[in-house]
Amino acid sequence: NVTSIGGDLWIESNATLTSLTGMENVTSIAGFLRIGNNATLTSLTGLDNVTSIGGYIHIYGNATLTSLTGLDNVTSIGGGLNISNNDTLTNLSGLDNVTSIGGALSIYYNDALTCLSGLENLTSIAGDLSIGHWYYGGNLSLTSLTGLNNLTSIGGALGIYYNPALTSLTGLDNIDATSIDSLFIIDNSFLSTCEVQSVCDYLAAPNGTIEIYNNAPGCNSQEEVEEACAVSVKSLSPEDEISIFPNPANRQLTISSKDGATIEEVIIYNQIGQIVHQEKPVNDIIDISQLHTGMYLIEVVSGQRKIREKLMIEKF
Repeated sequence: NVTSIGGDLWIESNATLTSLTGMENVTSIAGFLRIGNNATLTSLTGLDNVTSIGGYIHIYGNATLTSLTGLDNVTSIGGGLNISNNDTLTNLSGLDNVTSIGGALSIYYNDALTCLSGLENLTSIAGDLSIGHWYYGGNLSLTSLTGLNNLTSIGGALGIYYNPALTSLTGLDNIDATSIDSLFIIDNSFLSTCEVQSVCDYLAAPNGTIEIYNNAPGCNSQEEVEEACAVSVKSLSPEDEISIFPNPANRQLTISSKDGATIEEVIIYNQIGQIVHQEKPVNDIIDISQLHTGMYLIEVVSGQRKIREKLMIEKF
């Protein structure tokens, strides 16, 4: 029969706790909500009627948590939101009605997290936005930031760290650059498309620290991103613009433009950004027989377009 909590709620280090059933009548938490290191907790069902949380939310170290379902009726968070080290969490569904966060948003070290779906209604963050962490590491499987499409303002630094599967910053396009006070894009080994509107606008009139390095070609330095912004080169979806077949590949690739445009050059980079192959296709074919098994980044140049995609080579 508890309906409100006037201070903090901590649910931590309960080795056999599987659910939060029993808290269905709680509607408000005035302080912090910390849910961490509960080895068998699979969802947050039980908090379904909570509509407001006055402090910080920290959800961390829950090895079997697959969903944030249970926070579905929360619309605003008074403090920050930290989601970290949840090994089986694949998306952020359950936060679908959150529109504002009163502090920082940090998402890092969630190895199975592939996307940020669940944050589509988030419009403002009062503190830093960190996808990955400069010290603890990033999100190994994260491929897309598009869940942040409606975010228009942050109140601190924008940091993208150690997300090895991320190829584009698409999803951050609508952030007002004047709300960003520093920019860090570091150690994202396949991130090649950083010239989204918010980043370009910030680089044109920066008001804080800028660090951009150890990413894929096209986003490996401040100068590379500024150049991409200046010429408005788009990193477009390969499925829509070109055909790259097969992928995974073995000895050769067939590359053709779906709109009939001439492909001027194909460049293949290894995982540390070195060019390992470069040629103009002959009859839409390039020979890659000299490349070893592994993951690469392929860049196709056609007119003012540069289309980049991950390429897997497997020697059978």
